[in-house]
Amino acid sequence: MTLGSPRSATGREDASDMPWRADDIIERSRQRSMHLHRLDPGRKDPPRILTATDLHDHRAPLEEMLNMARSGMESLFLQIRDAGYVLLLTDPHGVTVDFINNPLLDHELRHAGLHLGTCWSEDTEGTCAVALANLERRSITVHHAEHFRAPYRALTCSAAPILAPNGQVLAILDASALYSPDDKRSQHLLLQMVKSTARMIENAHFFRQFDKHLVLRLSARREFLEVATEGLIALDEGGRIVAANQAFLQSVGRSSDALTSAHLEDVFDTRLDRLLDASLLHQQALALRLRDSGEQCFALVRGDRKRPPVNVSDRSPALTQNDHALRALAGSDTGMERNVELALRVVDKGLAILLQGESGTGKEAFAKAIHAASRRQSKAFVAVNCAAIPDTLIESELFGYKDGAFTGARSKGARGKIQQAHGGTLFLDEIGDMPLSMQTRLLRVLSEREVTPLGSETSMQVDIQVICATHRDLDELVSSGEFRLDLFYRLNSVTLRLPSLRERTDKEGLMHKILDDEGRELYAHGGSISNQALTVLLTHQWPGNIRQLKNTLRAALAVSGGATIELEHLPAELQGIRRAGFPPQRMSSLDIRIPRIEADVHSERDALIHVLQESQWNITDAARKLGTCRATVYRRMQKWEIISPNRQN
Repeated sequence: MTLGSPRSATGREDASDMPWRADDIIERSRQRSMHLHRLDPGRKDPPRILTATDLHDHRAPLEEMLNMARSGMESLFLQIRDAGYVLLLTDPHGVTVDFINNPLLDHELRHAGLHLGTCWSEDTEGTCAVALANLERRSITVHHAEHFRAPYRALTCSAAPILAPNGQVLAILDASALYSPDDKRSQHLLLQMVKSTARMIENAHFFRQFDKHLVLRLSARREFLEVATEGLIALDEGGRIVAANQAFLQSVGRSSDALTSAHLEDVFDTRLDRLLDASLLHQQALALRLRDSGEQCFALVRGDRKRPPVNVSDRSPALTQNDHALRALAGSDTGMERNVELALRVVDKGLAILLQGESGTGKEAFAKAIHAASRRQSKAFVAVNCAAIPDTLIESELFGYKDGAFTGARSKGARGKIQQAHGGTLFLDEIGDMPLSMQTRLLRVLSEREVTPLGSETSMQVDIQVICATHRDLDELVSSGEFRLDLFYRLNSVTLRLPSLRERTDKEGLMHKILDDEGRELYAHGGSISNQALTVLLTHQWPGNIRQLKNTLRAALAVSGGATIELEHLPAELQGIRRAGFPPQRMSSLDIRIPRIEADVHSERDALIHVLQESQWNITDAARKLGTCRATVYRRMQKWEIISPNRQN
């Protein structure tokens, strides 16, 4: 099917292209007017005109659209005014919320109902163009005696609906004349002009509604793509279809519900990254092919209007091919290799990236490598641990503050982490621990791309790449009300899961690499390890993951004096001397279920107490065993009301 043809998702064709179908529609309306609405066709009184207060109630919901529609109406009126036509714009209830007329005919038009505040619904006025365009959701002309009520049988009225992406009627545009030829065919051209203007208003509303999305402008002809838009599709940051206009839905025979949430690559034979690149190259048409029909169409891609423009010439190979650090993190593990390839595909595309994985899997290192592989590498990489900052300070840390914003504030104020990351990358570690109040403010920053420091009334524009990390299950946090659903959707445009150390297939190679790096830093030569010690390391569960492994190997190198690491150089718990010191297989300090270490360990609180006791209440040692930071251990102790014996009176 050719894009833009008038076939709907139900297979029906537009009534304006099938006159006999319009006759059927009009006849059914006349029957309803007589038998359902019980109207008197001979009634002579003119339509009721709403009071100013009632009219305001009908105009208010359409205020934004009225401004856009007015421009299109004025353009159309200049073309048809000399033929005696007036324009009406009504809401879905048939109430005229705007109109353009000839002032010389004002009295006559008011008497005929062609005036601001009149109501053209079928249940009050019977068969008329506005009512049928609304009920049938299609353009139609009602000419002379086709009107149900006698006072309107000299009128000719052509109306077209303005539709929302979901098919609901937003408004109706109508062109009417007091006098016209008897032959209804004289109105065919006028109906097409009304219909065209209604589509222009509809498309303008679509662009305004989805100005924060990637929008495809589609046409069956490359030559007219820039001047005549047929289909429109809005995409979210992950490439899923948020909405499509009625022209596109009709052309592919799909309903809004059936198409919404489908991925772009399921509908078109193309890839998202190709469109993202095209959004940076202004007015570059793309040839696309519909997967279902195989037909070709052409697209222009409009990027997020809220995002600062990107200078394509800045995207030099030197800035986009620095991926060595990122690839090095993958090692030879297939899961990590997939993560790296996906990260390289989406880098510099303006998409928020969410890194998931257990504590110690290297999420911050991965985020730094993404930054280094991006065109932002020369700008700042700013890391914020949302779990380590007290709730009372996180707002000022993130957003900054103006001088005098609160007691103890610096005299000259301070720039927040978000402003410090302007032009670069903001890494939000442990995003799952961010307080709800801060989640609301962060969502506004991501949506509006501006930040307002504490105590200031002035917002500042920010251009940041956002990378978040968590080892918590955000789906569960959303379900429990601890994490905002809208922020979750904003942050998980691209989700990468970093495998735990015990899941990686390249553990031995990773250990040798870390040994080499740590040895060169400590002794200017790579470290080595015996087969017996290596076997112990390979069979250990590593609850602290790569962080714990690095600390263990560095300590072992120090104990060995730079010589080959033997079993005796490893920590006691790895040698099997202190069985109780073995961490469980899945221990984490942040809401991940911890299995029992001994028979009397029945909860996460008990598990934490057990580790603290084994560490003789040394918080640094306990944090190392848990593979986390001291601040997190303190937070969990406070949460579960655990008091160190060293602090008890």
